[in-house]
Amino acid sequence: MEIKFSRRLFLKKLSELTKTLGATIVFIPILSCEKDWIIPPTLKGEFIELDLTNEKSDILNLPVLNFIGSGVTKQFNQVNYGIPLIIVRTKKENKDDDFKCFSGMCTHDQCFGKDKVRAPLKIETISSNIKVCRVVCTCHGSEFDLLDGGKVLKGPAEKPLKEFKCEFNPQKNTLKIYY
Repeated sequence: MEIKFSRRLFLKKLSELTKTLGATIVFIPILSCEKDWIIPPTLKGEFIELDLTNEKSDILNLPVLNFIGSGVTKQFNQVNYGIPLIIVRTKKENKDDDFKCFSGMCTHDQCFGKDKVRAPLKIETISSNIKVCRVVCTCHGSEFDLLDGGKVLKGPAEKPLKEFKCEFNPQKNTLKIYY
């Protein structure tokens, strides 16, 4: 039995293969990035401990973590792929939920850095006595509320900031950030 392979059939098969490879090249990177936000990361059980005594604001150069709603950005190579973290004080009751810690990378276009996503300075009261601790990405204007799990207040971002578990030790004035 002899199989004839015409030029037309060859070009048709080549076209189908090119379309399949093209779709794979386009969608695999998108899906691999997307999974970081859809599937919650499992903690390795490791942590870093940060002494908060001398941590100063990115803007004011004052030890602001004593004030509710104020925060700092810190970068650690082993945590969050080296992308800066935003640490904010949400209460002042010397409990482990006094602080929250979020990735400093915007979920819209992966902008990050102290000049792109800055730590907050205060808690604001918006309509109906609702309080927010707003952080703004200067790349495209997305806004997130750090009091409410990093949820989006204003787009174009659609997903909240990634949150890291942290524990405050008031006796030592240290914060453990788990990753």
